[in-house]
Amino acid sequence: MVEKQLHYSKSRKFAEWLDSHFTIPGTNIKFGIDPVLGLFSGIGDLAGASLSIYFMFYATRLGAESSIILRMFMNILADLTIGSIPILGDLFDVAWKANLRNAKLLEKLEQNPDKLETESTVLMWVLFIVLVAVLIGVIVAVAWLFAEAWLALFG
Repeated sequence: MVEKQLHYSKSRKFAEWLDSHFTIPGTNIKFGIDPVLGLFSGIGDLAGASLSIYFMFYATRLGAESSIILRMFMNILADLTIGSIPILGDLFDVAWKANLRNAKLLEKLEQNPDKLETESTVLMWVLFIVLVAVLIGVIVAVAWLFAEAWLALFG
């Protein structure tokens, strides 16, 4: 257990370096290396996401269930995709702090793995249902647009 706590401490420090090591003078706004890398559009965001994958590997090493790994992946994916948007993405990186989120998941995994597994499973099912609903909405919208175009052209 001491080894896990020591490793969690290192993971937490790594997350802080990536997400909140520096403070903008005169404010409480913290940022890390990840948002700075994000300033280099595209390649910087990929570099930041590559560093973030460390947390998923460590969770896997601890024997985390796939739903927890997927939850971490979703944090990284949100950081990567939204973070890729110029300026807005950099502001999002400063606020989202995917690495600190994943470090907290690691801490919960070490303290109470069963509770975290249940939370993550529920979250993944909710996200799946939302994704299916969005997909159905897109299909319905495309079908409606196709029908309207067909009627306008041939109706």
